[in-house]
Amino acid sequence: MRKLLALFLVVVLVFPLALATLSVISVSAWALDRSFYEDLLSDTRLYEVLLSQDLPNYFNRRLAREIDDQLPAAALGKALREVVTPEYLRGQTLRLVDDALDAIEGRDATLDLYLNIAPIKDVLRGEGGQRFARALASDLPPCAPGQELLASGSKIIRCRPSDVSVDRVVTDIANQLPSYLEGLPDQIELNRNTINLRAEMRGAPVWLIGGSVLDFAIVVLVFITGSFWFIAALIGSEDGRERLLWLGWSLIVPAALIFLIGLAINTDFSLGWVRFGLNEARFEGVEYSVEFRQALLDVSRIALNTIANGFLAAGAVAGAAAIALITWGLGTPSERRMAPALAHPPRATVQPAPQSQQQPPAQNE
Repeated sequence: MRKLLALFLVVVLVFPLALATLSVISVSAWALDRSFYEDLLSDTRLYEVLLSQDLPNYFNRRLAREIDDQLPAAALGKALREVVTPEYLRGQTLRLVDDALDAIEGRDATLDLYLNIAPIKDVLRGEGGQRFARALASDLPPCAPGQELLASGSKIIRCRPSDVSVDRVVTDIANQLPSYLEGLPDQIELNRNTINLRAEMRGAPVWLIGGSVLDFAIVVLVFITGSFWFIAALIGSEDGRERLLWLGWSLIVPAALIFLIGLAINTDFSLGWVRFGLNEARFEGVEYSVEFRQALLDVSRIALNTIANGFLAAGAVAGAAAIALITWGLGTPSERRMAPALAHPPRATVQPAPQSQQQPPAQNE
């Protein structure tokens, strides 16, 4: 009965908890590692692909929203490529990563994700404004009959008259650009509302909010898992040898599963799922370009390798510990069970000595 109860605890509690604990330990090797994200996102080739189509389209949608859709999207996109550089995008991306990790680690109480377009506005106010104006003017559509050059409330022309040269339009746009920039915000918010982590975790201890949540989760999981692990082995065993074997066999199964997960992550099967996810992904309802999806897939290969190494390491260490416990248990002799001593030793039974047949007394003759 005790062994059945121990087996029940191992299957229902120890296995799931051990899998969760080893998974969190595997993830902790890279999840909050800033260098991991910096290495992945520092390649400027990723942003060169992003600049070719996806980012201009995004700026078209967001900036057009700020100026009431007064400029043609295609023309604005081509002009933006004159002033937005891969280095700028790399810096913005790494800053977003730092802000997110600062919020998770408790260094910043709020999480506000945004694109800082103030540097772009500074470039447009300088010599970059002329390049922007020429690119925009060359792609402005001809004005339709009766169409006004400026929409109501607009700061910059939205079409090119047929009797006006491109150079003249460039000059007009360059002159209108300063007032146009005044109407643009310095930041484009990426999350609708600022997340206040301290308010969300109201009632949580200050040391938890200010510390690493992931480290705290690992400590809690290790304590809970270790407790049930030892209790199950204690219930199912009758001596030290059996206890070591219970500990080893109950750990080797989740360790092997974690190790197999690490092997599976490094296969084309996992990469296929990443490819499927990228194909189905939409950003504000718009799918990514083929070139950008391929660039993200190349980055994912590197990320999957790092993620797989975390699972492989955790599974290997736990598996080695399980094998050591099993080997130790097999080499430990079973404890000999002693018969319980009786409270009162049995009393010796005294058998009466056999009586010899008495000879009748001799009669005197």
